[in-house]
Amino acid sequence: MCAALLQPGTSGPWEIATGPDGNLWFTYINITFKRNVIGKITPSGVVTEFFVDIGSDNRPWGITAGSDGNMWFTAPGYVFSDGMIVRISPSGDVTKFTDGITPLSSPQGITAGPDGNIWFAETNGNRIGRITPSGVVTEFSNGISPNSSPTSIVAGSDGNLWFTEIDGNRIGRITPSGDITEFSVGISPGSGPSRIASGPDGNLWFTESKGNRIGRITPSGVITEFAAGITPNSQLAGITTGPDGNVWFSEGVGRIGKITTSGVVTEFSAGISPNSEALGIVTGPDGNIWFTEPIGNRIGRVSEITTGCTAMLDSNFVLHIPILSNSDSAIGTVSLWADFVYKPDSANPTLLPLMLTTYGIINHPSFSCTASSLSGNLSIHIPDVLLSDQMTRMWMDLEYSPHLSISGKNYWYLKNFGLIIK
Repeated sequence: MCAALLQPGTSGPWEIATGPDGNLWFTYINITFKRNVIGKITPSGVVTEFFVDIGSDNRPWGITAGSDGNMWFTAPGYVFSDGMIVRISPSGDVTKFTDGITPLSSPQGITAGPDGNIWFAETNGNRIGRITPSGVVTEFSNGISPNSSPTSIVAGSDGNLWFTEIDGNRIGRITPSGDITEFSVGISPGSGPSRIASGPDGNLWFTESKGNRIGRITPSGVITEFAAGITPNSQLAGITTGPDGNVWFSEGVGRIGKITTSGVVTEFSAGISPNSEALGIVTGPDGNIWFTEPIGNRIGRVSEITTGCTAMLDSNFVLHIPILSNSDSAIGTVSLWADFVYKPDSANPTLLPLMLTTYGIINHPSFSCTASSLSGNLSIHIPDVLLSDQMTRMWMDLEYSPHLSISGKNYWYLKNFGLIIK
């Protein structure tokens, strides 16, 4: 674990996101010059600052990459200042948007939506906002309980947006058309759901800043909490899906945590300077975990992440392959992680089709086990699959299906399988 120190006199790197330019972008405040800053850091650690004129009473907060190739960030107002949504180009050109945002609504969390728009949470306004790439804002409040304080928001694998309600102690779901549903059953009282991320298993994962737990909610709204392995009073903050198929989170006391999709937690602190805090967290374009240290005035990186090889098939028939190795004579070996979900085909009822939902490149794989393999004809061999009972293990062969792979969707079907007897 290592960290890049920001310029002397600066303070408060807050949220961080991967940009379309292959760099990491983050929000913070420059105390020396008393100006607001958007920072950019390359995977090699070179930092560039962009001073942004958003008013002395506004502070940059959440940040995300938009579908338009720009970065977008929230700037909640303080005292009597209204908040705004701001767009910054890769070269640092800034455009501010305030029309359509309710005064004093304090927009904080922000994410790119499945509809090509940017969505944000209005913490004081008790609303969810949507802004088009051209700057047209629409707000949604119908369905959000009073005084709930929407805080963080993310796009889910189900095509909807999911958000936390830190004061309402709920998780909310909003469709791209604006229909809102709230979920609270399964969240312990007073837990304070804070940040939320889309997990590698097709579920949503969130931190409970007051409850000191990690929560998981399925697309149908079933919530499970995990507390074992988390040090008491850890001040859980940011959360993201890692390149290894696990969920990673930050702890305000100065640690980084990792939780598997089955709920096993590991905490890390070596390499983080004392009293640094850890807040924003994201998987970078280099396959490492990056995080902000507001008090330590640094950007941190977790590298050499060890990847397990055991694939997992959960009770929702979501298949997660943590490392999928493909050898090509032209480009060498490429390592991927991939998620599939079972999609029955009424025209071929004897097939067991699996649709590819998400995947990513692991740029610095580290593993000492037999990885799943992807051949030249796109067939996949998985040597070890752990089923949802956490006991039964199988091997599987998947065959690519050109017949089913239409409309931009890619399908495989289960060709062969067998039990692993140990």
